[in-house]
Amino acid sequence: MIYTTSNDYYNFSDDLLNNPDVWCFVIWSARGVGKTYGALWYSHCEHIPIVYMKRTKGDVNLICNENQIGFDASPYVPINRDKGTNIKARRIQDGIGGFYETDPDLEDEKPTGLPIAYTLALSAAKSYKGFDFSRCEWLLFDEFIPQVGEVVRHGEGEMLLDLYMTIRRDREQRGRDPLKLVLFANSEDISTPITNTLEIVDTMAEMNLTGEEFRKERGILLHHVKAKAKENEESGIYAAMQGTAWARKAFGGEFANNDFTCVQNMSIRGMIPVISLTYKNKRYFVYLRNRDGIYYMTDSPVKAPYDYNLDRETEAKRFYLEYGIDLYSACIDGRMLFKKYSMYDLIMNFKKLLTL
Repeated sequence: MIYTTSNDYYNFSDDLLNNPDVWCFVIWSARGVGKTYGALWYSHCEHIPIVYMKRTKGDVNLICNENQIGFDASPYVPINRDKGTNIKARRIQDGIGGFYETDPDLEDEKPTGLPIAYTLALSAAKSYKGFDFSRCEWLLFDEFIPQVGEVVRHGEGEMLLDLYMTIRRDREQRGRDPLKLVLFANSEDISTPITNTLEIVDTMAEMNLTGEEFRKERGILLHHVKAKAKENEESGIYAAMQGTAWARKAFGGEFANNDFTCVQNMSIRGMIPVISLTYKNKRYFVYLRNRDGIYYMTDSPVKAPYDYNLDRETEAKRFYLEYGIDLYSACIDGRMLFKKYSMYDLIMNFKKLLTL
């Protein structure tokens, strides 16, 4: 197979080839711009074995389900349709499958050779240590940002990086190049276990506000894809939903589910320090302007009368009772501003982030 690019859709190969120093690609966009399609087609044409990851065992088992007549959940279905391939998913065991090139003329389309890709469930990541995926060059997590209503584990970020390190270590022990971590998603929510673990929430928020398409930091490429799906935008749901928050997310690739109104720069002149916080080895400081009761959280250092280490469970609970509830209320009342989105998220979603 010869790989050809399309100007109508997003081509992951461009980001991959233009950034050889990057170990992690974080790609988000509106729906239907071809993120997964392009990456799978490129890896197939270039004979790059990969791990294709979904969130749950149920997701993986559905992809590998051969008994549903007339229904195939494999991400290779559109590639088979367009390119004339016959790539089929086969179950290896619960929560693990493989994608194989098959011969449609053989009985039961039995697979031949090794899988061109494996499919794994993140929820079962700890059970994969006995398997050898060292031949795989990418770990691709599709839809890493959960959709609205989807159940997500608090430890997903650490689970993903632990699995990445396991595969990476196996590869390097065999003298191979480091593994590439590829994360694809639609613009559902900016604050997730994975974006928080990678500590890229603030960068993504800034890109969303400024309209930037690319940022590169710490060997991580962040790409807000601006391409749009090839759909008739003058009819049907496109015409009906224009101007709504849902359309900004689904058609424009914006994080419309997130509130950025409290995130802005503010002078701390004339304000008094109230508390300081330590969270994930970072320092935050809350100031108060007495004349109107406005609070401001920033990273401008100061000696505050009260200090809390939120990485300790007892101090996190003490902060929540002594100050957290009041700051949460101030934020709701429009009396608290934040320098960065992650600071806003910490106060507004405190119990969720710290699982108290």
